[in-house]
Formats: sequence, C-alpha cells, structure tokens
Amino acid sequence: MTNDKQPGEPDFAELANRIYRLCLALTGGANHARDAAQESLMRAWARRERRKSGVSWWSWTAGFAVRICRERRRTATHGFATLDAIDEANATIAGAPMDATWPESTRQAIDALPPRQRDVLLLRMIVGQSTREAAETLGCPEGTIKSNLNLAIRSLRSRMATNDERNNLHSL
Repeated sequence: MTNDKQPGEPDFAELANRIYRLCLALTGGANHARDAAQESLMRAWARRERRKSGVSWWSWTAGFAVRICRERRRTATHGFATLDAIDEANATIAGAPMDATWPESTRQAIDALPPRQRDVLLLRMIVGQSTREAAETLGCPEGTIKSNLNLAIRSLRSRMATNDERNNLHSL
C-alpha cells in the first residue's frame, strides 16, 4: 500500500493497528485478533459507501470488529476473550489499563457479564474509547452506552465479595 491516500481516506496502518488492539482486547488471542481485524477492515472498506459522513473511520471499522468478535465468541467452543487471555496479551495492547494483579473473583465477574455490558466495559474502560466512539462502534445511542456501563459496574459491585474487591473497580 502506498502513501497516495485520497481525501477522506484513513491512515490504514494506524487504523489497522488500532483495530488489531481492539480485537485483541475482545478475543484475548493474537491469532483470533489478526483474523478478526483483517475481516473487519475488509468489511468496512467494502461497505465504505454506507458510512455516514459524521462517523469516523475508527468507529466505523470498530463496529465491524465488535460484531465479528461477538459472533465468534458466540459460536466458539473454546472460552476465548477471558481476562486471563487478555492479560497474557497485555504487552501488545499499548496503553490499556489492564492489571494482572486483579483477584480471580474480579476476572470471573467481568467474564460473566452479559455480552453487551462486557463489550461496553471493554470499549470504555480497557480500550479507552469515549462514550461517543463506543456508541458509534456499537451502533447505538450514547445513552445506551452510559446505561450499559452503569449496569456493568453495578453488576460487578454486587458480585464482589469484599470491599477490597469492590475497590479494584476504581482501577478500571
């Protein structure tokens, strides 16, 4: 690919790197992440005429990535996208505030969240998307993102056995 980028086209190298890191956070495995990122980029480019003018390339492509990873998580017979797997890949996710010292109960509580709440938690707290970016990524209103994040945090707090475990939520 050359640097002869047309007006309005994304910086593909940067976009591919960000989408890979998102897929890595969602799948927890480098091979799954590469496959999902590649498929996300191909789908986003193939459907580029459908992208609304106000939606960034990042949010547009991330939406495909989330849906692809969610579909693969649903159909997978193995348990990928656990926080243990994400921690193993943490060094590759630049700047992600993952904490390898989280207690097992915190990890299990996050893994047990409903898919939409878990995706919102990952996008907002781990990947670092803004509310607007997460809304564009998941194709829903910003209020839905805020609501799902609130539900996820409430659910995590109720599942935490001790105050120390609840305090770990502040590190997210």
